[in-house]
Amino acid sequence: MERTRQVATWLELAVAPEWRRNTCRIRVHPVGGREDHCFAISMNDRWLCSGSGGLTVFCGRDTAARFLKLLRIDDFEAGKPPVEPVSCDASRYCLCIDRNSGLKRCSASKAAGQYHS
Repeated sequence: MERTRQVATWLELAVAPEWRRNTCRIRVHPVGGREDHCFAISMNDRWLCSGSGGLTVFCGRDTAARFLKLLRIDDFEAGKPPVEPVSCDASRYCLCIDRNSGLKRCSASKAAGQYHS
């Protein structure tokens, strides 16, 4: 999938009525990082971005799935990597799972691609 100027926002995805979400194609795409550690979500071929417009990147497929589950979205497809590489750096809004199975913003070291257990 190519990156376009049209994006989907968290709010758009969260408040979409169930009937609309059922017609949406929600995909989780590997976008790079060590061993495809980073993932992004698309909604009808539009990248999911934060309110400030930065691409939302998830550290691990489980994190992306957790985000979608919090929005009551259980059905999604595996997407293809983007045509242009996506770096997981400070210009992205990067999320990971915390110790309590919640979501938190990744630390600077993870956002720079230096993953620590």
